[in-house]
Amino acid sequence: MRIKTLVVLALMLLAIGCEQQTSEQIVEKVGRDHWKKIEKKVTPRIRDMVVRRLKYPESYQPISTDITVVNTKMLIYDSQAFVALRDLDRALKTFNEMHGNDTTSQEARIEMANIKNLTNFVHDKDNTIRKLPLEFAGIDVYHQFYADDKPGHQVKKGYHFIVHKDNNITLLCDNDELLRVKAFATEFLKNPPYRIK
Repeated sequence: MRIKTLVVLALMLLAIGCEQQTSEQIVEKVGRDHWKKIEKKVTPRIRDMVVRRLKYPESYQPISTDITVVNTKMLIYDSQAFVALRDLDRALKTFNEMHGNDTTSQEARIEMANIKNLTNFVHDKDNTIRKLPLEFAGIDVYHQFYADDKPGHQVKKGYHFIVHKDNNITLLCDNDELLRVKAFATEFLKNPPYRIK
């Protein structure tokens, strides 16, 4: 009786361990494994990039570094799409402030053409990204720190960097801008800017 119970228990544990992983789980695991391999090399590079941007580099005090695994379905992390979404958000706000209901002046028509081009670009990018297979694309590294913005006045800041699969690093933006662009993208596309299916 005891051996049968142990055998059944062992089979149950084996079945649970062999459970099928989703594509999202596989991409997350690949990204986390990639980060473990590169973290010690990448973190100092990101800190150097931050310190070089500061007005008072000697005031730099790191707080934390958090990561998000980026996959190919995350529109917001496509550099071109991000810039287009940011510019479209600004263009729409500026148009309303500058032109209101005016759509007939030359300036308004030029700005409307720019908005239309940005809109088309974002929709094309979104459609292209939807058709991509779900794969690991990189890592969003959110680095937070304290630094002086003027002598003796310390502020908390945070920047998002993208570490691409080839370990190149690009600065995406500060955290406030990322949140604004995400909110705009969600409203504009009527969906979150992260697509799984």
